Order: sequence, then structure tokens, then C-alpha cells
Amino acid sequence: MSALTVHPVAPFPSRAPRRKHLQLVGPGFVPRPAPARAPKDLAEPGRARCEAPSTGLRLTRRGRRAVATLALLAAGSVSVAVGSWAALATQPAGLGETATVTVAPGESLWSVAQAEADPGEDVRDVVARIAELNGLSSSGVHAGQQLQVPRG
Repeated sequence: MSALTVHPVAPFPSRAPRRKHLQLVGPGFVPRPAPARAPKDLAEPGRARCEAPSTGLRLTRRGRRAVATLALLAAGSVSVAVGSWAALATQPAGLGETATVTVAPGESLWSVAQAEADPGEDVRDVVARIAELNGLSSSGVHAGQQLQVPRG
């Protein structure tokens, strides 16, 4: 039988704890010491490093990026909303001059549109404009109903 040799096994290196993006610091907060290598902002001569506040909140670089992205998204959505509102404000409120017509017994929306259409104008377009002006979802009208019809 041969002798069994046991070699010591090195433990797995522990992972450094992950930083949180937003850290709450108290009145006794002491910043961690700087890393052994020089940070990028200290590599340039004459440039000072900002110190962490002694109380309050502190954002990491990744947290600042997230806040900046959210601010850009909010600004973009506001500009889209303002643009949509401006486009609606420049459209005319109605379709020009209108007149009120009372539907007689036996008349339909088509017959009202035929009576109000200019010569050479397509009656289907007039029916569509009357329906839009009066908020009609169908072409059914009843006697005595008041309809706004386009003029001119």
C-alpha cells in the first residue's frame, strides 16, 4: 500500500459585497479609504476629488446614470405630450360654417345630405361630415331630430 499524501486546499476567494446604488449614510459616516491604484479623476493634475457628504444620500455612478435616464425619459414624454397638444390646438374646431336642420318624417341621413350637398359634391362625403359633426355612430335618424349640417 502506498502512502496517501494530503495537500492543503486554498479556500475560495470571497466576493466583495456588491454596492447599492443608493446608500443612506448617517452622521458618523466615514468614507472608505481610496483604492490602491489612483482613480481616473486623480490621474489629472490640478483636479480635486469631491468628498462624500457627511449625512444624507449618496449616489453611485450607476445610480446617477439611472436617475439621468429617468429624467431624459420624463422630458421626452413631456415634449411628446406638448407636441400632441399643439397639433390639436392648430386644427380647426369644426368643419366650417354649419346650419341646423330638423329631420322630417320619412327622411334619412342620405336624403338630408343630398339636400345639403353642393352640385358636383359627393353625397358620401357630406354624409360622413354630418355624422362627424353630430357624433353619430350609425346612419339612423328619427323625425324631429336636430342635425348640424355643413354649409359651403
